[in-house]
Amino acid sequence: MKRTAELLLLTMVFFSGPLARAQQDPPLDATRRIFPDVGAGFRAVRHSADGSYYILAPPPPAALVFDAGGKKLRQIPAQPRRGDTAFANSLDIDASGRVYVADLGGNAVNIYAADGTLFAHLLVPEPAQIVALPHDLFAVCSANADRLIAVYDLHGTLLRQFGEFADLSDDIELNHRLNAGHLAVDKAGNLYFAFRYLPEPTVRKYDPTSGYLLDELSLTPLDLQPMAQSARHEIARAASGAAISPHEIISAFGIDPETQELWLALGNVVLHLDNADNVTGTNRVYTTSGTRMVPNFILVEKDRLLLGNDPLGIYEFPRSSGTVQRSE
Repeated sequence: MKRTAELLLLTMVFFSGPLARAQQDPPLDATRRIFPDVGAGFRAVRHSADGSYYILAPPPPAALVFDAGGKKLRQIPAQPRRGDTAFANSLDIDASGRVYVADLGGNAVNIYAADGTLFAHLLVPEPAQIVALPHDLFAVCSANADRLIAVYDLHGTLLRQFGEFADLSDDIELNHRLNAGHLAVDKAGNLYFAFRYLPEPTVRKYDPTSGYLLDELSLTPLDLQPMAQSARHEIARAASGAAISPHEIISAFGIDPETQELWLALGNVVLHLDNADNVTGTNRVYTTSGTRMVPNFILVEKDRLLLGNDPLGIYEFPRSSGTVQRSE
């Protein structure tokens, strides 16, 4: 089922002037910076069932583990060796505490036990995104796959692939590149794919067992049309052989695994949608110093949001998308 969300307050993300943005999109300020010792190059943050936070950092090691207060507890792998991971691009944690690291550069998925020892090294072609699934399975998005999502077991066996590409270019290689996305999962195991470059911001929801498309959310209000037109124009330039720089439409995506509420970052604007795909809030996000922030990832927790930008850092935000007055 495809739904089109209505946005009443969202102005154009890339084309409105500063005054218009300030007037129509209320700011949402970070309450504090967290994990300040994490330097540049981090790519993701995950929260485990035991309360620890796993931060994907440049290898070695592949991940750093912190407690809720920001104290470093350990690292994954426990004894990293140079060359174990070529380029870690994504990670996730399952209910048992196993850590899944997508090694994009090494064409592999490394799975570690909770103590940091290597559990499995699996050959997976160019895994760009990874999420852990129930029943000892995991899903990846691969840069060279014929479908958006692939599901594997812990032996590295490919069980199924699903998710049709959006038709954005006649150039097969370019079309693969333009179908990159953000992958997430809810508590029931449903998979969500948010397209990074699709001109109309789009999120799909899939059943991981059958691969059946359960829902598709597409944001198509009038005030987003210039953004979409500009993105399509840039893609069309490739037909003449010109080098292009695709517009990143959805820079970050997060989901509440319990309630299935969604958060999308369109540049500096973060949208909050309820589980019926209604947009309930739009805000421009800023760090504690008032610096404009374009999130690279969103971690949704029960009472707060964690938004990160490399190299600005990782910040805590109120979960509510109501108006927050920002001091100048």
